[in-house]
Amino acid sequence: FGGFATGFAAGMAAASAGGASGGADGEAAGPGGLSGWALAQVQNLFDVSTDDVVQRLKLVLMPNPKNPDRTVAEDLRARPDFYGPFWIATTAVLFLAATGNFARLLESEHPSKFKPDYGLVPIAATMVYGGLIAVPLVARASLFFSGEEVDSVDFKKLICICGYALCPAIPASILCIVPLASFRWLFVLIGLMASLFFLHRNLLEDISVKTPWLKYTLLATPVLSQVAVYLTYRVHFFEGSRT
Repeated sequence: FGGFATGFAAGMAAASAGGASGGADGEAAGPGGLSGWALAQVQNLFDVSTDDVVQRLKLVLMPNPKNPDRTVAEDLRARPDFYGPFWIATTAVLFLAATGNFARLLESEHPSKFKPDYGLVPIAATMVYGGLIAVPLVARASLFFSGEEVDSVDFKKLICICGYALCPAIPASILCIVPLASFRWLFVLIGLMASLFFLHRNLLEDISVKTPWLKYTLLATPVLSQVAVYLTYRVHFFEGSRT
């Protein structure tokens, strides 16, 4: 990923330089500098290796409360990325919708007449992507009204951690194909606990603000976002199934 991002950035920078050479120096400097800065920011957010992503996924899916991997956790905090969260969110949307429909098919009395509910896709997308957008927006608005410094919250890390925290929803959704209501609740709750534990270890402990209500807001928003995804999935996506 890092090599691709570097090559892409270099190519775009060369193209920008070539396009700007025909214009006035003053006009070229502004757009060129802005585009260069934007490319640098994008490169930093996607400059992770396959091993980096794998280790971060292990941190979510295979936590070790007694002996946590501090090296990976510290690297995640120091170098938040958007590559992992983007693909996790996209995969989660597809799996939540697909497993919900597949579970309904398995329990249908007339499988040949079964019609998938494509409306589950936008619902899943709204929950997943909406949460990743809403959490930083709520945090930013809360900081504004509290009067505290914007630097009190690392928004890149906030989005990154919330994105990786969605990972347990994918295996949980696969297990929820089992047509037993009690098992589905068990799998959903285990996935939710794994997500919340990851948030607690890698995000909630780092929130340090002085205003009490602001701290509670910053703590509650990511948690409620995860709870909304899991509970909506369990309650709505199997609606109509014989559970």
